[in-house]
Amino acid sequence: MRDEPYRWIEAIQDRRDYIEDQLRVGSPVVGLTYDEGMVLLTIGRGQRKIFEVHDRIALSAIGHPADIERLRMLVTDTASVQGFQNATEDVNLHRLTNFVLAHTFKQAFESIVGEAYIIKMLLAELGSTDDKNRFTCINYDGNVRTETTSTVIGGTEAIETGMQNYLATASTDTDRDLTAALQLGLEAWAVGKELSSREPEEAESEETQIDTAQMHEIIDTAREDGEIEAGILEITQRGTGKFRLLTSQEIEAALP
Repeated sequence: MRDEPYRWIEAIQDRRDYIEDQLRVGSPVVGLTYDEGMVLLTIGRGQRKIFEVHDRIALSAIGHPADIERLRMLVTDTASVQGFQNATEDVNLHRLTNFVLAHTFKQAFESIVGEAYIIKMLLAELGSTDDKNRFTCINYDGNVRTETTSTVIGGTEAIETGMQNYLATASTDTDRDLTAALQLGLEAWAVGKELSSREPEEAESEETQIDTAQMHEIIDTAREDGEIEAGILEITQRGTGKFRLLTSQEIEAALP
């Protein structure tokens, strides 16, 4: 098909449309820094979505469960092998992203005869200092986006833009505690969830106008058949491993 470039481009666009249609209704994920580390947050329905990759690296994703699990195992196993063969310090987000994941995503997406991964992935790496914290988002086509203080993944670019715009206007203090980070993350998640329920054209053309009461209503509705899941990379955590999942009690204490 590459000998007929127009057919290949058309096939790529059809594949892109199909994947984004599958991802659009997925539960968004929010990543934020706070005064003692980094947090990943979402609301799911039974299936865990936030995982440890290595001592200072965690991930979450939206998409097909089988694809998420396959790629999660790929990056986790790669990190373990690198840490064993070389040194723990050699395991970093840059290597895992650029030499393992992004290449894998891109190759699967552009191989028209094979299956593409229906996935978007968000990874977080806790640095030795605040300015070295990194969030990395990998799109299903292998494109990579890196942020330092906050980021999101959602089903479409319009959903992500709406969530990022909310974070940009609502987040005036980067020196927030964990409670403030969780509350802000839930509000951004509610914005993404609302946009994912709209028609694609509507989500792209309209400004996000959701007040606090609406956000809480969206969150309460989602919690009727799901639960809040949050994982943190905490600098004060003892030992080399800095990741842990928050307990339901810790999450409940942060809710308004």
